[in-house]
Amino acid sequence: MKINHHQIVAFNAACRHKGFSSAAKALGVTQSSVTQNVAKFEAEIGARLFERRRTGLVLTPAGSKIHSVTEEIGHLYLVLEERMGEYAHLNKGLLRVVAAASQPALSYLSRFRERHPGIELAFDNASWRQCADLLRNRDADVALMPQPENAAGLYLWPIEERVHMALVYKGHPLFEAPEITIAQMAQTTVVLASSRSFARWRFERRAVELGVRLPDIMTVGSTPMAVEAVSNGLGIGITYGEAVQSEPRLRAIPIADLADSYSLVAACNSDVRDLAIIRSFFDCMD
Repeated sequence: MKINHHQIVAFNAACRHKGFSSAAKALGVTQSSVTQNVAKFEAEIGARLFERRRTGLVLTPAGSKIHSVTEEIGHLYLVLEERMGEYAHLNKGLLRVVAAASQPALSYLSRFRERHPGIELAFDNASWRQCADLLRNRDADVALMPQPENAAGLYLWPIEERVHMALVYKGHPLFEAPEITIAQMAQTTVVLASSRSFARWRFERRAVELGVRLPDIMTVGSTPMAVEAVSNGLGIGITYGEAVQSEPRLRAIPIADLADSYSLVAACNSDVRDLAIIRSFFDCMD
């Protein structure tokens, strides 16, 4: 068998970008180079690895099995190249970070840029479940999110413990309450971010456990929008303790039924945790 590194790189890129042209662009080579290497790889394997469809390349069953191995090989090559070249010194490269909330992610990115100005940064926002999916699909390098339901294949770095609280506007009857129950919240409008929100998932799950019906929910597109809605007196929201310290019109009040804390973590795929660029980002969270 005469499989070489270039064939594996071309195959992995075609899988990731679902096309030979986009794979070639990402690798900085010609399209013919990618197609030839993939064709040689298929010949060595003895099976067709892709099907061509309108939406792009799709792995065949044989291709899926092979890809599960070549992805691991590709990441091992990255680790090796780090140890041998300039990349190990963090003078160049790309770090893709996704987070369920802008903070503390942006603070860590700012610290990372100060230490490694040569690294290109890409930052995006996603729901807590999407964060884990983006990692597993290799569309992100690091994710900051509440601890995922399924951590298989992920390396988790604990950041802090948080507690969800009720967000109440000044003038609401519950504004001065030392503590609020979910049953009390159910008697007023509850402003919640979209169904993908971790806070909403946790709040509604607990309400179901308690047998509390939530008849008046106002759904908004994002957590910042929910805070703004509460600030304008449209209802009570959900936040974590330190999120609204600078808002005099708002008060975060403990929810008796959600007193347990949850973990905010940074995560990456387990097989890339030793890459210098990943370790260096985690170091910025100390």
